Amino acid sequence: MTGEVSDARRRLTSRTAALAGAGERAVRALGRASVLVVGAGGLGAPVLTYLAGSGLGRVTIVDHDVVDASNLARQTLFATADIGRSKAECAADRVRGVDPELEVVALTESFRPEHVAGHDVVVDAADSVAVTRAISDACAAAGVPFVWGTVLGLDGQVSVFHDGHSEPIDFHDLHPDALPDEGSCALDGVLPALCGAIGSVMAAQVTALVAGIGEPLLGRVLTVDARRWRWTESVLRRGPGSRRPDPLVEDAPPVIAPAALAAELARRAERAELAAQPAPGDRLLVDVRTPVELATGVIPGSIRPDDLDPVADATTAVVVICASGVRATAWARTARAAGRSATVLDGGIEAWRREGHPMASISADADTIAG
Repeated sequence: MTGEVSDARRRLTSRTAALAGAGERAVRALGRASVLVVGAGGLGAPVLTYLAGSGLGRVTIVDHDVVDASNLARQTLFATADIGRSKAECAADRVRGVDPELEVVALTESFRPEHVAGHDVVVDAADSVAVTRAISDACAAAGVPFVWGTVLGLDGQVSVFHDGHSEPIDFHDLHPDALPDEGSCALDGVLPALCGAIGSVMAAQVTALVAGIGEPLLGRVLTVDARRWRWTESVLRRGPGSRRPDPLVEDAPPVIAPAALAAELARRAERAELAAQPAPGDRLLVDVRTPVELATGVIPGSIRPDDLDPVADATTAVVVICASGVRATAWARTARAAGRSATVLDGGIEAWRREGHPMASISADADTIAG
């Protein structure tokens, strides 16, 4: 928005404009801004909810995932009718519903560094260390600040990084070691309201960076302990010995597309073999999801990690399955470090289900997975 502010936009942003020091200047600054939001889940939902009515010029939403029933408690952009829809597209619809003048772009894919180009601020709402490192590097290369937040269980953090600032700081200064993602909301739980609290602070950082409304958390990390709702602030500076993380010793484990795995299982069926009792060269399917997730359906022939025979299956190659691929990647890294051949189902059970491949259910005794 570079010309006159429409009457509809003036009404929408009137409460922001009324803030001390904001006024027309802030409204026009917001209207010229382009913001990239990576992730439309637990953190992305409150971020986008508040950015939707802030008077921005353009918002790009990147998320490869689809809406699941387990998302609804904390991902407030979505409703039951949205289950199975693309999160990015669904979120874009909600944002457009607040401000029809806002240009909204929905990208139903994983983050790529080239997404940063053309944006003034990036919001990292993916809640993944691996994605955050990629965003940090891409933003440093482009000279763009990014807002970061994370939640797990009853703990949350938020900060702002800008490698091109006069006092440069990026995510690597906070976490210099290239460790894989650990923990997940599915395994460790998450307080829904905590997502809203952190996401709201993240949205406020965007308006601070773009329009100077408030002071951004540059060089500061805000931490909340939701057990007692205590907020603490830690100073973060780049020291003379600051370094970028060393790469992981092992590259990311290989992946297999759902269609390729389905074809492999079909060939086994033709031989009248079961995946749980593989012929030489057949791979075991290991599902690392929680019991609650398993109850929604599994790939026929899958087993759980506890069902692996430490002797008979010690060297058998496996295909690791989780909801979207994140936990499976972490599990496969550990398995490969121990000498096992491990491949990850690309996109996890969500991609498998989306493509319409066969599903099975947990057996009646809940101790095994039906083939």
